[in-house]
Amino acid sequence: MANTMTGRILSIGDVESIQGKSGNTFNKRTLVLNCTYSNYGEVHENYPSFEFSGRHIDDLSDFKVGDVVTVSFVIQGNKYKKENQPEKFFNTIAGYKVEYHHRNDSPKSSLQRDSQTTTTAEQKVDDLPF
Repeated sequence: MANTMTGRILSIGDVESIQGKSGNTFNKRTLVLNCTYSNYGEVHENYPSFEFSGRHIDDLSDFKVGDVVTVSFVIQGNKYKKENQPEKFFNTIAGYKVEYHHRNDSPKSSLQRDSQTTTTAEQKVDDLPF
């Protein structure tokens, strides 16, 4: 099961070039969502950021601030060790897919569709010659 999160785009960062410890450079781009929600009058602020890199760096080109999207992501754990210092661990939330969020049909519209189907079925029965 994929990790996904839906929210409104708060910001889309520019492409950043980062030099790794091996000397190679890689590019990344950051997407921040506003996933704030209210639960019984209590507001829970939530602004997750996702890093897109490699072949996914251009995935954000079709989107703009304010769009409601669903992001698929993985959490990558990393270890960092500097000489004469304790090991440090950190996480990266790496996005690999972003798409416009489409709401499911509301129950009312699905009920309307069912009643239309029933009406059509009833009409077919009434078309019988006997």
